[in-house]
Amino acid sequence: MGKEEKIGTVIRIMPYGAFVKLEEGGVGLIHISQFDDKFVEDAHAFIKVGEKVLVKVLGKGKKGKLNLTFVRTVSEEEIKKEKKDEFELKIKKFLKDSQDSLTAYKRRLKRKMKKF
Repeated sequence: MGKEEKIGTVIRIMPYGAFVKLEEGGVGLIHISQFDDKFVEDAHAFIKVGEKVLVKVLGKGKKGKLNLTFVRTVSEEEIKKEKKDEFELKIKKFLKDSQDSLTAYKRRLKRKMKKF
């Protein structure tokens, strides 16, 4: 599964870690040992329920749950900016694909016209 970074929402904090629901779907666990290089006694020191977090996906556990590592908390402004940037990239890709299709269509049309 690789080490992809994803945004999710903290849905529950337990003594052994925190459960995060990813925006793309799926639920994963950030084990208490994945919050910092030093010993962490309580995940509440880093996050709280309902907070948006950036995590890395380490792999899948036995029951299909994702194993996550904590990267950092994410503000609403960052999420909005990321979605705006993502939208702009999609628009640019759409415009490029449209231009490429139009160019290919014009070439085909030109070839057909030469036959006549």
